Amino acid sequence: MISLDIGRCRVDILPVVKGLVSEAEKVREAYGKYEAYAVSLGIEEIIAIKHRDEIEDAQELSEIDMVYVHHLSNFGEIESPSPVFCELVDACAKDSIEVIPLDMNNEEFTEMYVKTVTAMEFVKEHRLAKKGMKRSFDMTSPEAFAISWDNYLNGVKGYGKVSKKREEYIASQIIDIARYRSSLLAVVEAERVYNVIEHIKVDKQ
Repeated sequence: MISLDIGRCRVDILPVVKGLVSEAEKVREAYGKYEAYAVSLGIEEIIAIKHRDEIEDAQELSEIDMVYVHHLSNFGEIESPSPVFCELVDACAKDSIEVIPLDMNNEEFTEMYVKTVTAMEFVKEHRLAKKGMKRSFDMTSPEAFAISWDNYLNGVKGYGKVSKKREEYIASQIIDIARYRSSLLAVVEAERVYNVIEHIKVDKQ
């Protein structure tokens, strides 16, 4: 947990690893101590999690996602949608609290992605996944792996730009929420957290 004071708001940023079932415990331990709760998902993703029992079709994983799951499974059971995000959405729903989205909505993200990732970079995804199966990553902890994996993907220039734009957006949303709240728990993927915090510090200056 990383704590920041933004104006009069106490912001705790909780780094989490997507997909790993055991990560849900982090939210269970932290929940109940804040005025507001936010997550690094878009609004459509939050709605999909909230109504996941009503959605029959399972989301297909991309090749890249399947390689991520293959490596992450060394740390325990994996589920989709990500249990840590489900835990937050379910806990807030039970208490009639709206989870605040920190990431772009689908339309905004798609527009940004198309402008940022070239067609040539996109078609390289199969090769990137294939190399990722054989590559060695930092497996000292789930967080270390998630960061190591993210660094590998961001070796593709367009993917790196997408990550940067997401981090800037998430940081700006946290700052905006802090203007109107006294305390906030922001649940963010471990691989995004460091740069999100750096953007917050810069914007506060």
